[in-house]
Amino acid sequence: MVVRLGCFQFRQELPALPAVVRSLALPAVVRISLLALAYALLGAWSHSLPLIFTLGFALAMQLLCPSLGIWPWMGGELALQFWLGRGPVVAICMALGAGLAVALTQRILQFVQFSPQFTRLRDVILLISLGAFLPAMFKAYFDQGLRDFSVVWGGEWLAYSSGILLLTPLLLRLSLAGRGLWQRRQPCQRLLEALLCFGLLSVLGWLIFASQHWHLDPWEAGLRHAQSLEYLPFPFVVWAALRFPTWGAVGSTLVVSALAIVGTMQGEGSFIVQSQDFGQAVMVLQTFIIILTSTSLLLSAAVAERQRMEHQLRLTWERDRLIAETAQKVRQSLDLPHIFQTTVTEIRRLLHTDRVYIALLNTHNCFEVVAESLAPGYPSLLQGQRERPRYEDIVSLLPKSTWMAHNVQHLNLSASLATYYRHYQIKGLLTVPLVAQGVTLGLLVAHHCHGPRHWQRGDIRLMEQLGTQVGIAIQQAQLYQKVQDLNQNLAEQVKTRTAELEEKMLELEDLNQMKAVFLQAVSHDLRTSLMGLVILLKNLQTRPGETLVLSRPVLDCLLQSGERQLMLLNALSEPHLAAPQALKLHCQPVALPALIRQLGQDWSPLFQQNHVQFQSELAESLPLVWADSTYLRQVLDNLLANALKHNPPDIELRLSAIVEPKYLRLMLQDTGLGMDANQCQQLFHPYLRSVHNQRLTGIGLGCYQCRQIIEAHGGQIGVESQPGQGTSFWFTLPLADASRPPFIYPSV
Repeated sequence: MVVRLGCFQFRQELPALPAVVRSLALPAVVRISLLALAYALLGAWSHSLPLIFTLGFALAMQLLCPSLGIWPWMGGELALQFWLGRGPVVAICMALGAGLAVALTQRILQFVQFSPQFTRLRDVILLISLGAFLPAMFKAYFDQGLRDFSVVWGGEWLAYSSGILLLTPLLLRLSLAGRGLWQRRQPCQRLLEALLCFGLLSVLGWLIFASQHWHLDPWEAGLRHAQSLEYLPFPFVVWAALRFPTWGAVGSTLVVSALAIVGTMQGEGSFIVQSQDFGQAVMVLQTFIIILTSTSLLLSAAVAERQRMEHQLRLTWERDRLIAETAQKVRQSLDLPHIFQTTVTEIRRLLHTDRVYIALLNTHNCFEVVAESLAPGYPSLLQGQRERPRYEDIVSLLPKSTWMAHNVQHLNLSASLATYYRHYQIKGLLTVPLVAQGVTLGLLVAHHCHGPRHWQRGDIRLMEQLGTQVGIAIQQAQLYQKVQDLNQNLAEQVKTRTAELEEKMLELEDLNQMKAVFLQAVSHDLRTSLMGLVILLKNLQTRPGETLVLSRPVLDCLLQSGERQLMLLNALSEPHLAAPQALKLHCQPVALPALIRQLGQDWSPLFQQNHVQFQSELAESLPLVWADSTYLRQVLDNLLANALKHNPPDIELRLSAIVEPKYLRLMLQDTGLGMDANQCQQLFHPYLRSVHNQRLTGIGLGCYQCRQIIEAHGGQIGVESQPGQGTSFWFTLPLADASRPPFIYPSV
């Protein structure tokens, strides 16, 4: 069969046939006579058996050599019927039926593309449905007509069908794969498994079908008289079909069928026990053989088909993986020696060939081998560069596309090229040019050395795809070298300018961040200090009359609010000053309950507006603290303002105090949103709320100011909070001592 691929073609031949089929190359008369004699002898031998093997032999030979025609089978059937004593008319009719049945079945199987390899499930189904039942029915009709259909006609049909299913697969398998079975070295473990399987199957079949003296006490009848034991060999047949697909199915059914036939002919076995007479036992035997052979062949074909698909998928996956890896290396790397060596190694492994190499055109217009993968026992091209053929000899054979030779002996080669191929033991050749932009850069070549090689489509496609990738890699390396030479100075300039731009960008980013922090601190922290002033003005606004009299206490509150705003501005600029100013305190004994009552009255409008429940738990007997009342009021204002600002309405505020040795601890607790641990740690540092943490509940310079005031008093301030569980601020103040004078504490 000639298959054309691209601009070349190749011939696919059938496997070598055994001696019986090769003898068909004799003259036509001798060929027909030998096959007719073999047909007649087989029919005479199987005449007394429950199975008729003549159609199975004829169909197998016809499938192997379709050009035989009907004459060998008509002649053999005619001789067989004369030997059996049939009349001329009956013998001619039966001979015509045999020839037409075989020829017609072969044509139908050829039309439906039947393959005698039995590696596909459809081939076994075609053999059972068309190859066995159709010729058996055709031949039985010519033998018996429509007489006594239930016994005679049906019995012959079963006899022919079972004979075809038992003998035809065996002959086809021996013809197409028999020599390879013995030439191929099998693993010892697989051979032991085969011997064990067929040994157990033979012993079990002999015990069930052919043993005449086997008894199992206490039952006197013995194993040979038990019923339904013919199904015991099925697990071993399945074992053989699964582990040794086609050979296992054919061999196991042959062993079981032979033992079943021998036992039934001797009047022993389960078929005799289950039947009323010998004729019924024979029909049960024929049915059993048909079921057994059909089951084993279908199972083996399914296993072989799955193995073939798995092998094809694995091979396709490996080829795609190699192509993908090569393409990725081409895109990511310019290491041409590594790409070349990986490519030739993987190609030789996937193609199972003997030599794969890459040769590039050098400056002297000669091919130079740059990478090679070689099987042991063959000379290397890398070590024999001097013996390479002339460039003109190769180019004369090499087109601009893939070129192949299954057998180099069939080529018209020059003397130097023939010597070159003979020296390096080249039998099969597959060459792919490495072309880039219409220019030949080199060759990707695969050599088969231990014999001719029929290259398949997958082999050619793999070589072409990898040849394309290698050509891209070569072109990419050349272009990269040119670009590298042209742009070396430009790259240095770009690098320098990029570094300068990055430095300027960092400076601008720092300036923008400082500006954003400054503006946000002003907008946030000054708002807190103005709340007290707004509260006082709102209280004045609620008084009746057009003219308001400003009392001295109110004036003092306004001045205190202004001083707090000035203090916040100083704190805002303090991190940018080289020497921070000291915080001046005027400490004196302070009664906290009175201060808190005044604080509650001042904040009452905002509490009502935000639906806040404020509760003070300070007892009137609380000891005095040593503090500056103005700064202390500023701390409390900041904490209350932040509690209202960063929580939703309807919260509860509770102010409590605990007397400790030398200190008084005040705690302001709310039932608001709470904060996480990171916010609590950064809360009392300046500029917490920057452009990068707008959603944080930190309170910027106000809390930083509170920390400065409390630490200037000699106390401590902190916060305890968890998200969703509210916040608790606490700070400590020293207890008042009547004998200690006022003191100005430096800022921290």
